Amino acid sequence: MKSKLAYQSRFMAVPTPTAERRLGLLLADIHRLARREFDRRVRPLGLTRAQWQFLFQLSRQPGATQSELAEHLQMEKISVSRQAGRLQRGGWIERRDDSADRRAYHLFLTPRATRVVGKLDHMATGLRADYLRGVPPARRTALVADLTRIKTNLLALDAPKFR
Repeated sequence: MKSKLAYQSRFMAVPTPTAERRLGLLLADIHRLARREFDRRVRPLGLTRAQWQFLFQLSRQPGATQSELAEHLQMEKISVSRQAGRLQRGGWIERRDDSADRRAYHLFLTPRATRVVGKLDHMATGLRADYLRGVPPARRTALVADLTRIKTNLLALDAPKFR
């Protein structure tokens, strides 16, 4: 019996990738490269990726519970709880009790963290300027609109289907 490989040849035509087929890989590459560069720029602040992501997300949701942050960061609740503990001990965040639920905490940035998040935002703005160099403003607007449409389509796929 011949192996399946016997029917394959290194000279067989490989389909030329269409723009649609390349899109996912291109988006993944852009995300990876941008994140790697941002990590490099943030390194002098002494924060890990997990820490700066946590602080940045909390700056967008002051007073969020650990459960809410876990959902937004796509992390397990226990991981967020441990990270919150480390950041609290480091003076980056405050935990405040929830008056309605003794098990829950609301999280807030300290003034120190607020200043660092401002620096992170400034660094992110600089990185965006660097990687969008050469793309005209009108094309940027169209690109963001198209990517937003794709995101909306993907979110709709995840929504419960009612029939």
